[in-house]
Amino acid sequence: MAKTLLQAVNEVFKRTSIVAGDAGALTTLTDSARQVSIDQAVQVINEGIDELYTTAEVSVPNLQAESTITLVLAQRAYSLATDLVKLHWPLIDKTNSQFMVEYPGGYNAELLGDLEQDDTGLAHFAAIRPTDGKLYLDRAPTSAEVGRVYTYQYDKTLGMSAASDTVPFNDAIFRAMVPAWVQLFKRERRDEFDQPLYRASMGRASRMLSLKPGRTHYCPR
Repeated sequence: MAKTLLQAVNEVFKRTSIVAGDAGALTTLTDSARQVSIDQAVQVINEGIDELYTTAEVSVPNLQAESTITLVLAQRAYSLATDLVKLHWPLIDKTNSQFMVEYPGGYNAELLGDLEQDDTGLAHFAAIRPTDGKLYLDRAPTSAEVGRVYTYQYDKTLGMSAASDTVPFNDAIFRAMVPAWVQLFKRERRDEFDQPLYRASMGRASRMLSLKPGRTHYCPR
Protein backbone atom coordinates (compact mmCIF):
# COMPACT_ATOMS: atom_id res chain seq x y z
CA MET A 1 0.00 0.00 0.00
CA ALA A 2 1.42 3.37 -1.03
CA LYS A 3 2.67 5.57 1.79
CA THR A 4 1.02 8.93 2.38
CA LEU A 5 2.37 12.40 3.01
CA LEU A 6 1.12 12.12 6.60
CA GLN A 7 3.16 8.96 7.10
CA ALA A 8 6.24 10.65 5.63
CA VAL A 9 5.88 13.61 8.01
CA ASN A 10 5.49 11.25 10.96
CA GLU A 11 8.65 9.35 9.99
CA VAL A 12 10.60 12.60 9.87
CA PHE A 13 9.16 13.69 13.22
CA LYS A 14 9.96 10.38 14.91
CA ARG A 15 13.60 10.62 13.85
CA THR A 16 13.90 14.19 15.06
CA SER A 17 12.07 13.53 18.37
CA ILE A 18 9.16 15.85 17.59
CA VAL A 19 6.79 12.94 18.20
CA ALA A 20 7.42 9.98 20.47
CA GLY A 21 6.89 6.85 18.40
CA ASP A 22 3.64 5.60 16.92
CA ALA A 23 1.65 6.55 20.01
CA GLY A 24 2.39 10.23 19.51
CA ALA A 25 2.10 10.23 15.71
CA LEU A 26 0.15 12.98 13.99
CA THR A 27 -3.29 12.10 12.65
CA THR A 28 -3.60 15.29 10.61
CA LEU A 29 -1.33 17.91 9.11
CA THR A 30 -3.04 20.65 11.13
CA ASP A 31 -1.65 21.25 14.62
CA SER A 32 -1.32 24.79 15.96
CA ALA A 33 1.50 23.89 18.33
CA ARG A 34 3.60 22.21 15.65
CA GLN A 35 2.31 23.84 12.46
CA VAL A 36 5.60 25.48 11.52
CA SER A 37 7.41 22.15 11.81
CA ILE A 38 4.68 20.38 9.82
CA ASP A 39 4.81 22.93 7.02
CA GLN A 40 8.58 22.71 6.82
CA ALA A 41 8.47 18.90 6.79
CA VAL A 42 5.96 18.96 3.91
CA GLN A 43 8.21 21.37 2.06
CA VAL A 44 11.38 19.28 2.39
CA ILE A 45 9.55 16.05 1.54
CA ASN A 46 8.40 17.59 -1.74
CA GLU A 47 11.88 18.98 -2.40
CA GLY A 48 13.42 15.58 -1.73
CA ILE A 49 11.07 13.87 -4.18
CA ASP A 50 11.86 16.45 -6.86
CA GLU A 51 15.58 15.88 -6.29
CA LEU A 52 15.14 12.11 -6.39
CA TYR A 53 13.48 12.09 -9.82
CA THR A 54 16.02 14.58 -11.16
CA THR A 55 18.92 12.47 -9.89
CA ALA A 56 17.45 9.21 -11.20
CA GLU A 57 16.60 10.81 -14.58
CA VAL A 58 13.20 9.15 -14.44
CA SER A 59 9.90 10.71 -15.50
CA VAL A 60 7.56 11.50 -12.65
CA PRO A 61 4.48 9.19 -12.66
CA ASN A 62 0.92 10.47 -12.53
CA LEU A 63 2.11 13.78 -13.91
CA GLN A 64 -0.69 14.13 -16.48
CA ALA A 65 -4.26 15.08 -15.64
CA GLU A 66 -7.48 16.05 -17.41
CA SER A 67 -9.84 18.99 -16.99
CA THR A 68 -12.45 20.95 -18.94
CA ILE A 69 -13.71 24.41 -19.78
CA THR A 70 -17.35 25.19 -20.49
CA LEU A 71 -18.15 28.00 -22.91
CA VAL A 72 -20.00 30.99 -21.49
CA LEU A 73 -21.87 33.62 -23.50
CA ALA A 74 -19.52 36.39 -24.74
CA GLN A 75 -16.65 35.16 -22.52
CA ARG A 76 -13.27 34.74 -24.20
CA ALA A 77 -10.98 34.10 -21.19
CA TYR A 78 -11.21 30.88 -19.13
CA SER A 79 -9.38 29.75 -16.01
CA LEU A 80 -7.32 26.58 -16.34
CA ALA A 81 -6.54 23.96 -13.69
CA THR A 82 -4.69 25.52 -10.76
CA ASP A 83 -1.98 22.81 -10.80
CA LEU A 84 -1.33 23.15 -14.55
CA VAL A 85 2.30 23.31 -15.65
CA LYS A 86 1.93 22.60 -19.37
CA LEU A 87 -1.16 22.41 -21.58
CA HIS A 88 -1.34 19.67 -24.19
CA TRP A 89 -3.14 20.85 -27.29
CA PRO A 90 -5.74 20.46 -28.71
CA LEU A 91 -8.81 20.95 -26.52
CA ILE A 92 -11.57 18.61 -27.65
CA ASP A 93 -15.33 19.03 -27.71
CA LYS A 94 -16.16 15.31 -27.64
CA THR A 95 -19.88 15.84 -28.10
CA ASN A 96 -19.57 17.85 -31.30
CA SER A 97 -16.21 16.49 -32.56
CA GLN A 98 -14.65 19.96 -32.51
CA PHE A 99 -11.05 20.91 -31.76
CA MET A 100 -9.45 24.04 -30.39
CA VAL A 101 -5.75 24.35 -31.24
CA GLU A 102 -3.04 26.76 -30.17
CA TYR A 103 -3.09 30.06 -32.05
CA PRO A 104 -0.05 30.22 -34.37
CA GLY A 105 2.42 32.62 -32.79
CA GLY A 106 0.71 32.64 -29.40
CA TYR A 107 -1.25 35.28 -27.51
CA ASN A 108 0.28 38.42 -29.06
CA ALA A 109 -0.29 37.09 -32.56
CA GLU A 110 -3.89 36.31 -31.59
CA LEU A 111 -4.43 39.92 -30.54
CA LEU A 112 -3.09 41.16 -33.88
CA GLY A 113 -5.43 38.77 -35.68
CA ASP A 114 -8.45 40.53 -34.16
CA LEU A 115 -7.48 44.13 -33.47
CA GLU A 116 -10.97 45.17 -32.38
CA GLN A 117 -11.37 42.08 -30.19
CA ASP A 118 -14.94 41.68 -31.37
CA ASP A 119 -14.92 38.38 -33.27
CA THR A 120 -17.75 36.06 -32.21
CA GLY A 121 -18.83 32.52 -32.93
CA LEU A 122 -17.24 29.10 -32.67
CA ALA A 123 -13.63 29.35 -31.52
CA HIS A 124 -11.05 27.26 -33.38
CA PHE A 125 -7.92 28.75 -31.82
CA ALA A 126 -6.80 29.84 -28.36
CA ALA A 127 -3.69 30.91 -26.47
CA ILE A 128 -2.64 31.19 -22.85
CA ARG A 129 -2.76 34.83 -21.81
CA PRO A 130 0.56 35.62 -20.09
CA THR A 131 -0.90 38.33 -17.86
CA ASP A 132 -3.06 35.91 -15.83
CA GLY A 133 -2.52 32.40 -17.22
CA LYS A 134 -6.07 32.16 -18.59
CA LEU A 135 -6.99 30.50 -21.87
CA TYR A 136 -8.01 33.22 -24.34
CA LEU A 137 -10.22 32.19 -27.29
CA ASP A 138 -10.02 33.70 -30.75
CA ARG A 139 -13.81 34.23 -30.74
CA ALA A 140 -16.38 35.05 -28.07
CA PRO A 141 -19.11 32.38 -27.84
CA THR A 142 -22.62 33.26 -28.97
CA SER A 143 -25.81 31.61 -27.73
CA ALA A 144 -25.21 28.85 -30.27
CA GLU A 145 -21.95 27.81 -28.57
CA VAL A 146 -22.86 28.35 -24.92
CA GLY A 147 -22.52 25.23 -22.80
CA ARG A 148 -20.08 23.41 -25.06
CA VAL A 149 -17.53 21.51 -23.00
CA TYR A 150 -13.90 21.22 -24.11
CA THR A 151 -11.65 18.64 -22.49
CA TYR A 152 -7.90 19.14 -22.24
CA GLN A 153 -4.90 17.18 -21.03
CA TYR A 154 -2.14 18.84 -19.05
CA ASP A 155 0.99 18.23 -17.04
CA LYS A 156 0.46 19.02 -13.38
CA THR A 157 2.67 19.84 -10.44
CA LEU A 158 3.77 16.91 -8.35
CA GLY A 159 3.69 18.75 -5.02
CA MET A 160 1.84 17.00 -2.20
CA SER A 161 -0.12 18.99 0.36
CA ALA A 162 -3.00 16.83 1.64
CA ALA A 163 -2.38 14.27 4.37
CA SER A 164 -3.78 11.50 2.16
CA ASP A 165 -1.60 12.35 -0.88
CA THR A 166 0.54 9.32 -1.73
CA VAL A 167 4.24 9.33 -2.53
CA PRO A 168 5.02 8.33 -6.15
CA PHE A 169 7.11 5.24 -5.36
CA ASN A 170 7.05 1.95 -3.45
CA ASP A 171 7.68 1.23 0.23
CA ALA A 172 11.34 0.28 -0.26
CA ILE A 173 12.12 3.64 -1.85
CA PHE A 174 10.07 5.35 0.85
CA ARG A 175 12.27 3.78 3.54
CA ALA A 176 15.40 4.85 1.66
CA MET A 177 14.12 8.42 1.38
CA VAL A 178 13.36 8.88 5.09
CA PRO A 179 16.99 9.58 6.13
CA ALA A 180 17.34 12.05 3.24
CA TRP A 181 14.16 13.88 4.27
CA VAL A 182 15.42 13.97 7.86
CA GLN A 183 18.65 15.65 6.79
CA LEU A 184 16.77 18.23 4.74
CA PHE A 185 14.51 18.89 7.72
CA LYS A 186 17.45 19.24 10.12
CA ARG A 187 19.10 21.69 7.76
CA GLU A 188 15.90 23.73 7.65
CA ARG A 189 15.21 23.66 11.39
CA ARG A 190 18.56 23.31 13.10
CA ASP A 191 21.20 24.26 10.57
CA GLU A 192 22.48 20.66 10.78
CA PHE A 193 23.17 18.56 7.71
CA ASP A 194 24.95 15.22 7.25
CA GLN A 195 25.99 15.44 3.60
CA PRO A 196 27.41 11.87 3.29
CA LEU A 197 24.26 10.36 4.81
CA TYR A 198 22.05 12.46 2.56
CA ARG A 199 23.96 11.44 -0.55
CA ALA A 200 23.97 7.78 0.42
CA SER A 201 20.21 7.80 1.06
CA MET A 202 19.42 9.63 -2.18
CA GLY A 203 21.75 7.35 -4.10
CA ARG A 204 20.11 4.21 -2.73
CA ALA A 205 16.62 5.53 -3.47
CA SER A 206 17.70 6.69 -6.94
CA ARG A 207 19.13 3.27 -7.84
CA MET A 208 15.95 1.52 -6.74
CA LEU A 209 13.82 4.00 -8.65
CA SER A 210 15.79 3.59 -11.88
CA LEU A 211 16.59 -0.09 -11.23
CA LYS A 212 20.31 0.62 -11.60
CA PRO A 213 22.75 -1.61 -9.65
CA GLY A 214 25.21 0.09 -7.34
CA ARG A 215 28.80 0.50 -8.58
CA THR A 216 31.45 -1.84 -7.24
CA HIS A 217 34.25 0.60 -8.11
CA TYR A 218 34.74 3.99 -9.71
CA CYS A 219 37.95 3.32 -11.63
CA PRO A 220 37.82 4.04 -15.39
CA ARG A 221 38.34 1.04 -17.62
